[in-house]
Amino acid sequence: MATNGQRLYSVLTRKDVGEKMMKEIDQISEVFSLSKSDAIVILTHLRWNSFKVSDRLGDDKERFLAELGLVRVSDMSQENESIACFADHKTNSDGVGDYLVSTPFCSHKFCITCWRDYLNELLEKKKNNNEEDGAVAVLCPNPDCSAPVGPDTIGKLTEPVKEMYESYVLGSFMESNKDSIRWCHAPGCDYAIERHEEDVLVEDGETCLDFGVICLCGHNYCWSCQLEPHLPVTCENAALWCNRTLDVLKNVAWIAENTKPCPRCNTPVQRDANSNLRFMTCICSHSFCWRCFKSEAEHKRRGKCAEVKPKNADSSEMYTHYLSLWESGHEGLEKSKSDLNSIEENVIPRLMECVSHEDTMALKEAWLLMVQCRLVLKWSSVFEYFIHEYQRLEKPFVDHLRRDATMTMLRHKETVEKVMNLAISSGDFTFFKHKLDTSTTTTGNFFHEYVKNLLKDALREVKVDSSENASVSYWLCNRCKVKNSWSDRQCKMCFVHLDSPIPPPHPNVAFDNN
Repeated sequence: MATNGQRLYSVLTRKDVGEKMMKEIDQISEVFSLSKSDAIVILTHLRWNSFKVSDRLGDDKERFLAELGLVRVSDMSQENESIACFADHKTNSDGVGDYLVSTPFCSHKFCITCWRDYLNELLEKKKNNNEEDGAVAVLCPNPDCSAPVGPDTIGKLTEPVKEMYESYVLGSFMESNKDSIRWCHAPGCDYAIERHEEDVLVEDGETCLDFGVICLCGHNYCWSCQLEPHLPVTCENAALWCNRTLDVLKNVAWIAENTKPCPRCNTPVQRDANSNLRFMTCICSHSFCWRCFKSEAEHKRRGKCAEVKPKNADSSEMYTHYLSLWESGHEGLEKSKSDLNSIEENVIPRLMECVSHEDTMALKEAWLLMVQCRLVLKWSSVFEYFIHEYQRLEKPFVDHLRRDATMTMLRHKETVEKVMNLAISSGDFTFFKHKLDTSTTTTGNFFHEYVKNLLKDALREVKVDSSENASVSYWLCNRCKVKNSWSDRQCKMCFVHLDSPIPPPHPNVAFDNN
């Protein structure tokens, strides 16, 4: 999504990435009068840090090249050649080793098969180990030789070996520049995403790329953590929500719907399958009325039975409220995705018969914006959840912003549907395109400001309430000993507050010591 007419990232093809890499290689090669092969060896050795490469070559070029073994062996005579092949190598009819290859920096010759097996094993090992420490140079197969292997040597080998090495060099370039350019991690996707560092919004160390990254393959994800885009929620809170909090809320919602707290010990009690059964007996042996919470004896004495709201009802309703917001937001998001797929499959092909490709892309962009807006609204419910009790004054403001954003998104949806239907019926899209573009721009800017306001006004406070020096990532309830996240101000199981003292045991509760 464009923000005020600017994109915060670009989608690149593999060819585009290769051209960016070659631009760095050519620059080092031209400035310091090096072969491209030597430039690649140096750049991979220094992890594609052009500034460090320039410093080392500028200080003492010859010494640095010697350190890397980039000193060519000259006037090599046949007698000095060393055939170090691991297996029987092939020669042509006159006995000359046409199939033997050595680096320009040593005299150790190996056959094509040995080179292939060596490089295959070495590069696969480097790939699996994901080495990030120091140099990642490929050296001569001879274990006692430190001569580097570059494209000038690889070029003498077979095509599969060349492709293997080129993939290694490109992977080295990507790994070294992973802060600014990364492959899309969707299965089978060959695109890369490059962020525009000068336009990136940074808040408290969190990198924000618009409303997330959308690859040309259709995959949508957060640049920082690879979850689905989750603004205005931080990556830390988004991970906590997905990994733990959401499941806990579902459990709390089930407990609230299917149980009531015992009026004596506050333990959740589930009603028996017989829904007409009035009196429940807790594990503490206390028997109480399901409607009025009076004890069985008191209930029979007084006779009157008025339904009473459980003490923890407000807390339960709060948790189920956020769960309901999340689930309805998710349903709306999935519906918008389904609508977008339907538009791409059924509507756009029909419009392409009478309108330009640019116009159909404008329609697709308008529908895609709705998906992104739905995504922001979905995660806004999580943002509200992580506003702690001491920030309740913020909640009405945040809720007001979310309602305004929802209405803006619905108005955009109504406009897009109306324009699309008129374009289909009239066969003329040009007349309606201005209205569509205006709605898309206005809505996109509104949601940008919506997220920006939340980040600016509340993000510093809406953090997981935990200390970096804490020995554990949870607190134990004093009553039921259930583990709770530091973002929870009261126990998810029995609703006892975080700061509540240990309750004394009820005098009538007997414990079995056997």
